[in-house]
Amino acid sequence: MNVDSILAHRLFGYGTPYRVEPGEGKDLAVVETTAEGEAKALAQALSALRGEAVEGGEVDTRWAYSMPFGRCGIDGLPREHIQVHFTREAYIDVLGEGGIATRAVSNGETIAIEPRTVVRLRARPVGGRRVLVAFQTQDHTPLHGNAGPFVVEGIAPEDWRERLIYCHASFEETAAMQSEERRAVLASFFDAMTARIADVAEIAPLRESARAVGSYLVPDESLFFERQRALLSETTIARIARGDEGVFRFPGMFGGVAPLFSLV
Repeated sequence: MNVDSILAHRLFGYGTPYRVEPGEGKDLAVVETTAEGEAKALAQALSALRGEAVEGGEVDTRWAYSMPFGRCGIDGLPREHIQVHFTREAYIDVLGEGGIATRAVSNGETIAIEPRTVVRLRARPVGGRRVLVAFQTQDHTPLHGNAGPFVVEGIAPEDWRERLIYCHASFEETAAMQSEERRAVLASFFDAMTARIADVAEIAPLRESARAVGSYLVPDESLFFERQRALLSETTIARIARGDEGVFRFPGMFGGVAPLFSLV
């Protein structure tokens, strides 16, 4: 199995989820930040992941949340796998027809995210670190619309703060619904995404090439997480720290995101 040949057909990288302060009930307040601040924080976390001694991290016990997101999937693909690092506690909330299923996640544990579910990561960091997420998505179709932030109706707000609050509220609102209503809301969300990508010409060849190299049938995802960590050279981390658009984006599903697939 040629790991780099498969990685060339995947989306992968790292992210530092949005920091929040839970409020009354299911409400939350978003911790203000900037793209520049997130780029530096992500670079610092990646240096720590490489095993380097990193000083100057703030002692921060606030929760970190991903954007609630889902993908419609095409014939049940692609799956996404994630790992979390530098957490004192972490949870994956999976919203499906039966409601929310929550499971605790250990540092370095590989978790699979299935299509036609809506997922939210919640975690608290160890002292002096930021929560770090590593992700591997089996093909490039999410770049062409096969993924999106979760909304009950309409579109997600443009402003990242408003979007996080709105999508979080949509997630909680849907979880509290009766099963038939929740099933209808989720079907509407995924069906709308399916309709938007139905005529996207790039998707079929992307799926065919990912299948041909074996991206969907990998028996051990740890090899791919190890390889993406090996791509974290000092040069790459320096590019992330200065917000180079080739390897850093904000905002993303995981807040500040370092997509590394262009390096393969």
